[in-house]
Amino acid sequence: MGYLVHSVEVGVATSSGRAYYRISSLLNRMGIPYSDVILGAQSDLQFHRYAFRLENIPDRNFKIIITTRKERLQLPYANVVCMEDLDDDVGLAKEKLFSILYPPKPNDWFVVGIDPGERTGIAAYINHREIESSVSTTLEAALARVSALLDNAPGVRKIVKVGCGNMTLARSIARNLESKYRESIRISLVNESGTSVLKRRRRNSLSGTRDQRAAKLIAFREGQDYSKPFSS
Repeated sequence: MGYLVHSVEVGVATSSGRAYYRISSLLNRMGIPYSDVILGAQSDLQFHRYAFRLENIPDRNFKIIITTRKERLQLPYANVVCMEDLDDDVGLAKEKLFSILYPPKPNDWFVVGIDPGERTGIAAYINHREIESSVSTTLEAALARVSALLDNAPGVRKIVKVGCGNMTLARSIARNLESKYRESIRISLVNESGTSVLKRRRRNSLSGTRDQRAAKLIAFREGQDYSKPFSS
C-alpha cells in the first residue's frame, strides 16, 4: 500500500503467508492503512515497499500491531492484537480496532442510523468515524445486524436514530430495540422530510447506495426521543 510508517497507526507482523493475507485483506476491506513489520532475519513474503524490521520500530510508531497468537511473544508491546481474536466480519472487527486506535472518552457516542424500507439502510459511527454502511433486505436481518453492532460496540453511550418516513415501520423497529436494550441505549425518531434535497446536494460526498446514503444522513440528523410523542 506504500504508506510511510509515521502516517499509519497499524502494523502487520507475521512470517506466515496465510496469516498475512488474511490480516491485510481484512484491513483493506476496512479501509485502514497499515505498514509491515518484519519478524526474524528473513522471510519469503512479498512485503510492501515500506516495511520495517522489528528492532527498528519504537513502540510509539504504531497504536496497534496485528500478529498471530504463535508470534505474539516476539512483540514486546502493549497494544498487540492477535489475528485469531479478530472477527472476519468487517464491522465487528473495525469496532474492536477503533476502540484501541481511538480510546473512547466520556462524551463519546456510538450512533446507528437506520433508513427503514423494503431495503433497510444501516450506518454506524463512533464519533463521526464510520464503522459500517450496509443494507439489509428484511426487517429481521436489519434488527439482527443493528443488535450485533450494539453488542460489540465499545463502552460508550449508544444512540439509534430511526428514520420515520414510514412511522409504523419506524415504531416497530424502535419498539423491538427498546424491549431488548431498555435504557442502555437511546432511541430517536428522525423526521426524514427534506432529506431528498440534501441527498442530491451531498451525493458526491456520501458513498454507497441510496439506502446507505439515507442511513448516513439519518445518523447525523437531530430527532425526537422515542419515549416522547413525535411531532411532524
